[in-house]
Amino acid sequence: MLSIYKNKTIEKMPLLVIGHPGHEIRCHGWMSRQRPRVEVLTSGGGASKLGRLASTREIIEQVGAKLGESLPVFSDHEIYANLLSQNWEPLAKWTEGLAQIIYKEQTDFLLTDMVEGYNTSHDLVACLTALSVERAALLGWEVKQVFCQPLEGRPDRAWEGKLSPSITLELNSEEFSKKMAAAQNYPELAEEVKKALEQNTAESFRKECFYKPANGRDILTKLPQPVPFYETFGELQVSRGKFKEVIRHTKHLVPFVQKVRSSIGLSQE
Repeated sequence: MLSIYKNKTIEKMPLLVIGHPGHEIRCHGWMSRQRPRVEVLTSGGGASKLGRLASTREIIEQVGAKLGESLPVFSDHEIYANLLSQNWEPLAKWTEGLAQIIYKEQTDFLLTDMVEGYNTSHDLVACLTALSVERAALLGWEVKQVFCQPLEGRPDRAWEGKLSPSITLELNSEEFSKKMAAAQNYPELAEEVKKALEQNTAESFRKECFYKPANGRDILTKLPQPVPFYETFGELQVSRGKFKEVIRHTKHLVPFVQKVRSSIGLSQE
């Protein structure tokens, strides 16, 4: 689709915003068809700033999509430390930067991760992306279609079947084959792919399902379970001496995102 921006004709590019490298595999068929710009919040490599970005770049470029270069990529340890210390400024800059991309490129279709209470970075990128969409609207551009994709379980049974997809893509044989090859040839995700295929049939991933997210405020309070998995897992890691403190939804994530919200000029209502 073509549109006019500041007297220049530009081609609108869909936008995919993900919390970790590797999430692009969940929507590999859609990505192959639409060739979006892809922004990644974290490197997926613990303390490493590079993590598994190289593997994700290869997948993205193979299908003709584009990995964004202008926004910073945080290590997982940086996200963890920032949430615990409530150091929101770096993530506020990231959120404003994403809003500027949406505004300047006049994004019409945006896909991001779903809030599932499984991983803090997954939920955080969903929240920050929602704020970027709001901020872009204040700047003068409203994204017409915003969707999120589940990262846990079957694509068509988000929140263990509590939610119904708004869009379902059925991949053809070639698309499905390329998607499975991308997953199985991603070295850093070997264990995760193995686990996913043990818990679900491979055929269930032929479908790619996208869901309408809650608005920027509800997305902070609605979770599929009363206590998010990352809290119970964090408690286990603390007991093992691997973490010093547990990241809590209400103590850390909610106030953190509220501070980002205020800092980029959005009302607290």
